[in-house]
Amino acid sequence: MTLIVPPTRYPCPCCGRAGLRGGSRLARQRRGGIVSEKVWRVPSRRRAVAAVLIMALVTALAAACGDPAETPPGPAAPTVTVLAYKGWTIPPELQDAFQRQTGYELDVEHIGANAASLTRHLTATAGEPTGDVAVDLPDRHAKRALAADVFAPYTSPEANQGQQRFTIDDQQRLSAVDVADVCVNVDKSWFASRDRSQPKTLADLARPEYAGLLALPDPARSETGFAFLQATIARYGEAGWRQYWTQLRNHGAHLVSSLDVAYKKRFSGAASSDSSGSLPLAVAPASSPAKALKDGTAPVAVLPDTCFRTVRYAGVLADTEYPERAHRAIDFLLSQQFQATIAPTYGTYPTRERVSLPDDWRSVAPMRTEPMTLPAADVTTNERRWLREWRAVWH
Repeated sequence: MTLIVPPTRYPCPCCGRAGLRGGSRLARQRRGGIVSEKVWRVPSRRRAVAAVLIMALVTALAAACGDPAETPPGPAAPTVTVLAYKGWTIPPELQDAFQRQTGYELDVEHIGANAASLTRHLTATAGEPTGDVAVDLPDRHAKRALAADVFAPYTSPEANQGQQRFTIDDQQRLSAVDVADVCVNVDKSWFASRDRSQPKTLADLARPEYAGLLALPDPARSETGFAFLQATIARYGEAGWRQYWTQLRNHGAHLVSSLDVAYKKRFSGAASSDSSGSLPLAVAPASSPAKALKDGTAPVAVLPDTCFRTVRYAGVLADTEYPERAHRAIDFLLSQQFQATIAPTYGTYPTRERVSLPDDWRSVAPMRTEPMTLPAADVTTNERRWLREWRAVWH
């Protein structure tokens, strides 16, 4: 007797849904109680047509097993590669905003732990850059990179909103993004609880009554410490700054390796709850009082007479393959949208005028109006000598 095997139901291997398997063209014959299977042969053309139909059925079943809402990914957005050093980033919401506005994705790559490491990388790869834009370069490092022809000229349409105040290059190869003032911070409660008067000036710090109270980042290892060294040079000139440092050393100023050690570990007014610092004076950013707010009051203040200004720059890397993308990134860094986030994100001040600071900043950490400065070209020319002479004084 010949039997035709009907279509049978089977589970989809993708999702477990029941599907149909076409019946096999098998004839079962009983011969002496043994069931044998005989394949029905189909002419070659009919076999080819059948194979096509089977493949179409398999494809349809596989599609039915998939997620109906799932769509294949589109092409990746073109990227702008931003070179920075460790710790610098752009908040995700701003990255998303940049991509919506330009169609480009920001890719931040960290080169080294500090500005010096990034600058060495930029000069070593000048002409064959590994990115499109470099950011967060303090003025002294920015000038060194300019000397190595690292950057290409570009004047952003956003650069006429106050940023031009900080121009350090006639060819407009750099754009000023943020301002990082450095001042001596004072723990007001420490002095009040001891009924002692606070220092007010740079000169006061070298007086005997304030001996042993200052935490000072190493100028040779810290951008903050080097800014303070520049402050003393700006105030006392080439003739007097070494004598001032001799007085600081003789009166027991505490030289430490970094800003983090000076402020977070040695300073008594640090905002961190685990700080066990005992020193009521520390060289730190001018914005630090805003971070130290407690219940709406600031136990920390800056000494305005001690403040020194540094500016941080960004630029389009010369010979990038994607200059147009790099231009859009610079435009974004100078825009109102980005500049409004600089204070809370980076703890620095925007270079764009008419950008509002957070309320707590305006009350306890306003941007200084008359900080000390030095010409960037003078710093680039003399910094190695200054550090060499500083080491001779301190050590």
